[in-house]
Amino acid sequence: MPTETEGGEIQRSRSRSRSRSCSRTAEQGLDEVIAAQVIEENRSSNERSRLSSQLQRRITAESTLSSSRSYRGLTEVEAPLPAPSVEHEDSLEHEIRVSNASEAEFRTEEKNKAEREMGLLTSKQRKLRSWHRRLFKIGDIKETLLWLILFSIFGVLARIGLISLESYPGKSVDGLVWVQFIGCLIMGFLSETKDMFALNNGRSLQLYVGLSTGFCGSLTTFSSWMKAAFLAMANAEPHNPRPRGYSVLGLLDEIILTLCLSLGGIKVGAHVGLLLRSSWTKLRHKDNDNSGKGNASVKLGFAIASGYKVLTGLKWLALILGVGCWIGAVLMAVFIDKWRGKVLFAIVFGPLGTITRWLFSRYLNPMAPSFPVGTFTANIFGTSLIALFSIAQQRIENRTGCQVLQGMMDGYCGCLTTVSTFALELQTLKRKHAWRYGAASVICGIVIMVLTLGVDHWRFRELTEQSC
Repeated sequence: MPTETEGGEIQRSRSRSRSRSCSRTAEQGLDEVIAAQVIEENRSSNERSRLSSQLQRRITAESTLSSSRSYRGLTEVEAPLPAPSVEHEDSLEHEIRVSNASEAEFRTEEKNKAEREMGLLTSKQRKLRSWHRRLFKIGDIKETLLWLILFSIFGVLARIGLISLESYPGKSVDGLVWVQFIGCLIMGFLSETKDMFALNNGRSLQLYVGLSTGFCGSLTTFSSWMKAAFLAMANAEPHNPRPRGYSVLGLLDEIILTLCLSLGGIKVGAHVGLLLRSSWTKLRHKDNDNSGKGNASVKLGFAIASGYKVLTGLKWLALILGVGCWIGAVLMAVFIDKWRGKVLFAIVFGPLGTITRWLFSRYLNPMAPSFPVGTFTANIFGTSLIALFSIAQQRIENRTGCQVLQGMMDGYCGCLTTVSTFALELQTLKRKHAWRYGAASVICGIVIMVLTLGVDHWRFRELTEQSC
């Protein structure tokens, strides 16, 4: 039997043991609470850093949309947007993107869909469908060329018509200046509405290439601009009695006015495109909210009606209109004598110039990151050709030959060179690269005109306006 003293000692020992265990439990609980707080703080820190990085990436992405940022060997179809949205409500426009399905997946889907359709047909219908597909198979490159042919004809007709409309007595500005402005206005609009021509599979319609490269590129012309600037400097066509110093002012007037209106046209068209995209996006959001689909199914433009039948219909439309209009132009040039020199030969040779420029842009522009070699080559080459054709036209006496040369200048050279792409590239290049590219293009164009057309004008015979 333990004594009373021993019992008190045992009780105190047990009490100390319980207090130590309670303190250890409290310490463990406190450690767990602290560890949980640390983990939560780490999670919050990671979340904040993730959100910060996403915000930084978004700011960087939106900053690349602004003018004078970066140039990555872009073609006129892939150029970045020249006028970014500044309203927070319009930020949804930059977040709506089509899916990034690969080309191989799209081809497989088309093939499977075609096989399912073929399984529902009779044997005779399957043979007829297979024969049609083999005979009229149109690839992307062929479809692009067909759209380029069609819209280059429209571009030439629009350019000739606008110049004739602005050739009134007592005009204050050359009609070619307004042609450049309208072409750049449409190009700026198309650059901001490219998503309207995107399909669900991430591809862009070749129709967009026809509108931008074909129509806008053919409507505007760099070679005729350089020729008009030289004529203003040389005081020819028409000749006005004035001191030579005013000819320098005439050269500067032609260059500065065209450049300012072209760059302004790009900006105005881009902002109109932003307004349309914003209105369209909000309308689609409203429709999806009313139908209960939410914002995930928002689509733009052709993405609403994308599908095999739509793509096939567009290819057939390009084939019929492109080839048909070009053949019709050739036949009219052969059998109709009245409009040969003014219009017909120009729309016959125009598609060839557009296709040449598209090839230059496609294969040469990616060569240099800060200097679009393809556009520069097309513009300088076309300027050289129009100078040589003008010299030859001064010496030819055959009326048909004069009409062919006029058609080559208005059609081939006019479509081979472009101001709309030139102005868009000036907006998207970095500032020093834009100055270098713009100065090199204009100076080389004027120098070529002086060395060819100028030598002939000042040394051999004065330039006179030819009426074919």
